[in-house]
Amino acid sequence: MLCGHQLLCAQTVTNQEPPSSTAQATSSQQSLPSPPDLSLIPNAVPLPPPTPPEPAIIESDLPQTRHGNVYSASGNVVVTFRDRILRADTITYDQETGDVTLLGHVHVTGGENDESIIATHGIYNLNTQTGTFYDVSGSVGLSNQMARPGYVTENPFLFTGLKVVKTGPTNYIIYQGSVTSCLLPHPDWMLLGNKFTLDAKNARASNSTFKLLGIPVFFFPYVTHPVDSGSRQSGILIPTLGYSSSSANTGSKGLSIGDQAYLVLGRSSDLTVGLMYYSLRGFSENATFRYRGLGDNFFNAHFSALQDRGFSSTVTIPATSSTPAITETIYTNQGGQDATGAFRYRFSPTFRAVADAEYLSSYIYREAFTENFNQAVSTDILSTIFVTHQKDCYSFDARVDRYQGQKIAPTYLTAGEEVKIFHAPSIDFTALDHHILGTPLIWSLTSSAAGLKRVQPNFTSSGIIERLDVRPELSLPLSFDGWHTFTSVALRETFYSRSRRIPYSNSKTNPYPPNATPIEIINPISRTSVELNIDIRPPVVERDFKVPVRFQKLLGSEVRHAIEPEITYRNVHGISNFLSLLRFDDTDLAADTDELQYGVTQHLYFSPHVNAAKAAREKAKCPNRPVGSAYNPQAIFQDVSEAAVQDVFNPNPRDTNDANGIPNISATAPDTPTATHAHHADPCTTPAEQPQQEWFSWRVTQKIFFAQNFGGAVINTRRNIFDTTLDLSGIAFLTEARAISPVVSRMRFRTSSHSDFEWDFDYDTGAAKFNSQNVFADAHEGNFFAGFSYAHLNAPGRFSTAIINSVTNLVTGLTSSPTSNFSQMRVLIGYGTPTRPGLSAAASAGIDLDLGDAQYITLQSSYNWNCCGLSIEYRKYNLGTVRDEGAYRFNFTLANIGTAGNLRRAEALF
Repeated sequence: MLCGHQLLCAQTVTNQEPPSSTAQATSSQQSLPSPPDLSLIPNAVPLPPPTPPEPAIIESDLPQTRHGNVYSASGNVVVTFRDRILRADTITYDQETGDVTLLGHVHVTGGENDESIIATHGIYNLNTQTGTFYDVSGSVGLSNQMARPGYVTENPFLFTGLKVVKTGPTNYIIYQGSVTSCLLPHPDWMLLGNKFTLDAKNARASNSTFKLLGIPVFFFPYVTHPVDSGSRQSGILIPTLGYSSSSANTGSKGLSIGDQAYLVLGRSSDLTVGLMYYSLRGFSENATFRYRGLGDNFFNAHFSALQDRGFSSTVTIPATSSTPAITETIYTNQGGQDATGAFRYRFSPTFRAVADAEYLSSYIYREAFTENFNQAVSTDILSTIFVTHQKDCYSFDARVDRYQGQKIAPTYLTAGEEVKIFHAPSIDFTALDHHILGTPLIWSLTSSAAGLKRVQPNFTSSGIIERLDVRPELSLPLSFDGWHTFTSVALRETFYSRSRRIPYSNSKTNPYPPNATPIEIINPISRTSVELNIDIRPPVVERDFKVPVRFQKLLGSEVRHAIEPEITYRNVHGISNFLSLLRFDDTDLAADTDELQYGVTQHLYFSPHVNAAKAAREKAKCPNRPVGSAYNPQAIFQDVSEAAVQDVFNPNPRDTNDANGIPNISATAPDTPTATHAHHADPCTTPAEQPQQEWFSWRVTQKIFFAQNFGGAVINTRRNIFDTTLDLSGIAFLTEARAISPVVSRMRFRTSSHSDFEWDFDYDTGAAKFNSQNVFADAHEGNFFAGFSYAHLNAPGRFSTAIINSVTNLVTGLTSSPTSNFSQMRVLIGYGTPTRPGLSAAASAGIDLDLGDAQYITLQSSYNWNCCGLSIEYRKYNLGTVRDEGAYRFNFTLANIGTAGNLRRAEALF
């Protein structure tokens, strides 16, 4: 084979001159690799000697035998290997392979998922934690549940099967079996199928049947459910159903049906999208995005919309002196969009960005379709985005915000009126409480530069109006012999790039005609003021009283009465052009004043009553415990009946989130799953001395005005709002020059941990009337609870009042009143606890006492089994011409699974 010899290969020929020897040497040196950087090479460390395999410990009642590496034992055999315990009547253990054959009364426990497998026989490998078991009943994650009542934060999973194959430490395949999370001998619900696959996160099944109270209810071609309480999984959520009926003139929604899809976008974010169909109105879309970042960082967003088909109603416009009565068909569309978003992001410990924003296209949309009464009657929307840097009592902020408020609701006769105010943007700098070295003086500074805009009926400010505001302050705090004073002097300068023209009027006390709108002029204007504040706090007067024995059960052995007086003098002067300023926020409400505020706050404190007999009984339970031994809460279950144990392990039927933490389709914002557990304190430890508790508090205050017209800012017969009155009361009581304010009273009783009572009022001594009264009462005892509130307002009015026909429930006109006068009452009464089996019922109502109508009525009832619960509700809304609706809602809850229905936990009365 000479043709394969190396010497027969043709020589390569080239016409290039060979390099010189010097060039060859240079080339050779350049081609050498650089010496390695020894600092980048890790030091060699010898491996530790191999660890010998951990032996298994075998215990048995009968003698054990060994044949080579195979051990055999009988009679209540217990094999302990790491965190695993295997029990059986007879076992065979191969030490070399780790295989264990178990026969008779097999019980395998332990592992990272707290598994418990009971079988007739099986094979298990200790090394790989795999095996096969027959005639199995088992559980996953159940041992942790025995230490506390309820199981709403963990997902205990119980299963049975003719054959169970364990394919890994936390993986199982169940053949011809069932799964449930109901901890009962006869579960309220279970899922049956030919094959289930379980791993550390999910359980999956095909062609399974759902049984409720022993009755087959649903057949699922495919179903999945999280086993790990911390895991989330994409999928289709449980559908929701509902029905509502309305009067002919407000539009009924009819039958509603909808569903949502849940998408896991990663470890820190998810998305829920849904569609609701109202049979008489149309389709409604909704979506919720959630993101949770490091620390307190988050971003949440929610969107809902309705494509309303609308409804028609026949209305009759009454005849007037010049026109006959007219009957018309009015078409009403209540569709709209509502989008909310909020986020928080911390750039550093001193620098963060925050936002809370909402866009609402129509107040009517929210009033007609929201399920929350307070949201339905709210007419204010505030959106804010700001960044702030705070360090060493210095704060630098930049914000953009938008206020939107509806002042007159639209009707078929008149259009609505809205006011919109923008800060675009506002940059603020604040320095708080900095001491001047070597003196007791403190200086501070507040300042801002803002671009402002206001839009309202018949007025829109031109472009962006600039405002610069600077307020330095010098303060002197002093204390002597129990007296405390705080004196401050501030200089304030404010510049506006535009001003307001004062219309011509013959009246000096009322320069503006009725219903006058602002008139903007291009002349800039400045405002300068000097402010003096003297705050005096005399010593607190206290006295302790011994309580008679017959009242000690209520008040304890001792009661302390404390009286805290307060006196504040304030003088602001220099603002002579208040009527020439455009109004955007409370910064523009500063006015001249010379006033004295005085008040007193009273407190009653009592020492908690100690039941000596009960304390002695508890102490008698403790002598047998060794000193230093641990307290085991599980011991409380050792001497109770099976029924009592079942009562401890009950579901929370009000948790209407599914296993992914997603609310049902009627939710307007994502609910955060909440759950609390009663942790049992050690009865043998010495309780800490309980502090005195406040039983009663009452604050009364009033102001005297020495400058009764506030530097000429008061306009007679108009609602005058200044910063000094805003700080005192929410009622605009200034309709003319006056020397004294109403008496402001805030009183609260807390007679026990079961009841609260509060009475707040503003009493106008000049007019001898209550401008406002608010009464709140709350009580609960055992399974009974009740609440009551009363609100009365009689104050200068600003709203137009709709005239509603009592027969047709339609607006027939508008009128204005110099006084806003209304009285409302809300009541709540109920029985039951939503986390315990049995019946619960509750009712609430909001009543307009002036009209004699119920604005809303809610009736709820629920019945809870051990592992499931059913709740039903009827809710009635009466919101005038926009909404007169009766809605029926329900939910059905399975423990640790979720809820089907449209009644949310946040709307429950319990």
